[in-house]
Amino acid sequence: MTEMLFTPRRIGPVSVKNRTVFLAHETGFAEDGLPTERDAAYYEARARGGVGLIVGPSSMLVHPSSSNPMYATGYDPDVVPRLRMIAEACHRHGTKVFAQLQHTGGEDTGEAAMRETWAPSAVPTEYGYEMPKRMEQEDIEEVKLGFAKTAEHCKEGDLDGVELKAGHDGILRQFVSPKYNHRTDKYGGSIDNRVRLVNEVVEAIRDRVGEEFPVGIRFSLDEMEDGGYDYDYAVEVIRRLHPSLDFIDSDIATISKLYITDAPMHAPLGYTAEYYGAARELVDIPVIAAGRINDLTKANDILEEGRADFIGMCRQLICDADTVRKVRQGEDEEVTHCIACNQNCLGGIHTNGHVGCIQTPRSGRETKIPHVEDVDETRSPREVLVVGGGPAGLSFAVTAADLGQNVTLREREDDLGGQSNIATQVDSRREFGDAVRNLRNQLDNRDVTVELGAEVTPADVSPRAWDDVVVAIGASERQPDLAGPDVHRSWDVLQGEPVGDSVVVFDNNKHAAGVSVAEFLATSGHDVTFVTTSYHPGDQMEGTNVPPFLETLYEHGVDIVTHNTIIGFEDQELQLLNVYSEELTTLPTDSLVVAERREARTGLAGALEAQGFDEGSVHRIGDCVAPRLIDKAIYDGEMLARELSA
Repeated sequence: MTEMLFTPRRIGPVSVKNRTVFLAHETGFAEDGLPTERDAAYYEARARGGVGLIVGPSSMLVHPSSSNPMYATGYDPDVVPRLRMIAEACHRHGTKVFAQLQHTGGEDTGEAAMRETWAPSAVPTEYGYEMPKRMEQEDIEEVKLGFAKTAEHCKEGDLDGVELKAGHDGILRQFVSPKYNHRTDKYGGSIDNRVRLVNEVVEAIRDRVGEEFPVGIRFSLDEMEDGGYDYDYAVEVIRRLHPSLDFIDSDIATISKLYITDAPMHAPLGYTAEYYGAARELVDIPVIAAGRINDLTKANDILEEGRADFIGMCRQLICDADTVRKVRQGEDEEVTHCIACNQNCLGGIHTNGHVGCIQTPRSGRETKIPHVEDVDETRSPREVLVVGGGPAGLSFAVTAADLGQNVTLREREDDLGGQSNIATQVDSRREFGDAVRNLRNQLDNRDVTVELGAEVTPADVSPRAWDDVVVAIGASERQPDLAGPDVHRSWDVLQGEPVGDSVVVFDNNKHAAGVSVAEFLATSGHDVTFVTTSYHPGDQMEGTNVPPFLETLYEHGVDIVTHNTIIGFEDQELQLLNVYSEELTTLPTDSLVVAERREARTGLAGALEAQGFDEGSVHRIGDCVAPRLIDKAIYDGEMLARELSA
């Protein structure tokens, strides 16, 4: 049941049509410090998808001392027409838009502006690391004025309200924090003094925008750092916040602990509930819940139980912009649920330069890839055979069916999923299988013929029967360079191949495979040593995924040996070579498990092309083109389906 979720609720004087909130985050779309048409299209997609309130663009920087090319310069008057563009795009769907006002303080670098960073005290963070400048009184006055001017620009830009960021990063939280604020003047020492800047910023904003323009705060309810404040301290801060604030948006940890703030799939759904639930009991203004909420039925439970007034979602609405609309229309099985892999949302910012989602190629590419509902079905349906039921094949089949193609999918195994079925043998990676479950649910709602346990050979595929054949048969894990009865591939071990009590895992994969099989063995009672040539295990994974893996490995007594490769294995003794010092050492073990790179399965496509198919009618997608991450497989599938239907 989701009845309460779809009831209106006021935030200050503004009525929001339902209780869903698209939380603020980086997009990477800003150019020259200003939001762009990509921002407008991105936010409009979520407004069209039914969300009640959008907090974006994020973040609106309030002063030149806080410089970041990913953010908009909210203090620049030129931002106003760009904000109007975003507001108009979202308002046409009945969605309200707030902006998040931000000064990153000492939790950033001065690289973009080539200047010093500002902070309450000269205390470096684990994230920004540079030693910031202790702000003088005139600096504080400039920042207060910057917040006020930026809020005024937001109001002039037809936005509906603003949110002050005192969350996992931001100078306002740093002033509140006893770890980062060592001042002895009126802005430091007591809690009253540490909260002073926040309240003075609220007053400065109110002087500019009045009382009828909502102003709220995103606040970290526990810094979760050594020397930082805890929830009890946060309670005292909340009790001292300015009475004219209209809402509190919950947050936890700091950017130095981003694997807690934006927890990957190691953390359970709704893992922050105790924090926003407790905060709700302290105030009479709306509280926004946040923290791995991707199921709107459970979200409605949060509201019914009085633990929050609004449901904040970030990664779920990056993943599926239409989540709210689908659930409201009773199409729950159509929802693509976020799996918290963090590969293309957080990771995309640092690799692609913009936000995205591994499951949804359109996310972050709204100006380039139209919504499938806006694409006309093909006028000449083709008979298409898809060989392989992994992510690439499933992605193609779902999109091709949406666009009117006649699709048959054959999978040699007795279940769909491909390589993801191997990854999900590890407890902490089981949720990765939801990426396939999402596609499988959608496939069930479409007129696609699915044949399981159907091995396909060239002799089974006649050019007369099919207009197109899409080969999506994936990749295999390479055989290790070292051979022997006690040398095993990681995939084989995850699928049940027995190993000895004492095991060395050698990570030649560098992504999730090595740490996953090490966790699998360690939690199964084996004595595990992890060997890698890298500086740390899983060094090619998105960063927030690494600390939880390391915590689990250390918890189970795994020895981690870095900077080493393995050059021999005889008589239950490994020979290790340090790749920097060239020192040779030995390590006794019963078994060696190698997490290797993968190699494409190319034979079937080549054989089909040689037996009479028209040129261009045999297509390869996903890992059988080249082994890559799952986002490329899903992208390949969807884009080929669109191409064949154009």
